[in-house]
Amino acid sequence: MEKNTLRTCSRSDPGIRQQNEDACEVCTFNHPCGMVTLLAVADGLGGHPAGEVASSLAVTTIRRVVGEGLPLIQDPGPEALMRLLATGFHEANVQILAAGARDPAWEGMGTTLVAAVITDADDCVIGNIGDSRAYLVSQRMRRVTQDHSRVQELVEEGILTPGEAERHPMKHIVTRILGRAGEMPDLFACRLGSSRLMLCSDGLLDGLTEPEIHTAMRGSGIPGICDTLIGKARVKSRDNITVAVAERTGSDILE
Repeated sequence: MEKNTLRTCSRSDPGIRQQNEDACEVCTFNHPCGMVTLLAVADGLGGHPAGEVASSLAVTTIRRVVGEGLPLIQDPGPEALMRLLATGFHEANVQILAAGARDPAWEGMGTTLVAAVITDADDCVIGNIGDSRAYLVSQRMRRVTQDHSRVQELVEEGILTPGEAERHPMKHIVTRILGRAGEMPDLFACRLGSSRLMLCSDGLLDGLTEPEIHTAMRGSGIPGICDTLIGKARVKSRDNITVAVAERTGSDILE
């Protein structure tokens, strides 16, 4: 049982900005098949109205949908969890659009969202819209999600290299968001194993390169890793910074 215990941490920091338009959620749910853990990170769109409202709605809605939907799932395997996570993203989009329609001051608000559901059986399902990311980190660091951004499109077209994309002035321009009718997430299934799962807003990548993040994550344990990442990213980042990390107890591959 100890081997299957999931340890988590999360932190959201405004960085150099006065207002934090990021939001995060980490919570666990009881299920007859074992504990189920949800992690979610959202980044409200800067330059749009009420980014902090949109990001908060995104993480609270997906928490509600997962909490209400899990008791209806007899076997929380990858396929069932993917459907549940997709429903959560859809409902979050509905709620953000509805809130914007009710209040003229919130019209046009939007947010990114990356979320993961992890079971005691080590099934892990991840969904994302926008440029908030999910990584699996062990002896190497693998990005699970793909940004929905104009710069990522340029990479796919062969116009930019991945390295050039990380430094491009247009890297913050997203092409898919919650807050736009019809948007649905990309979904991925994986196993956590002895890796750490890290979700983050793009503010972390504004302050640290992927190799720097990898080094930091190999040198710190949970819960301190979240403070370490935020502290190191704050030196250079010009954005809000949010991270959420999960690992199995006994996962000593990084130590």
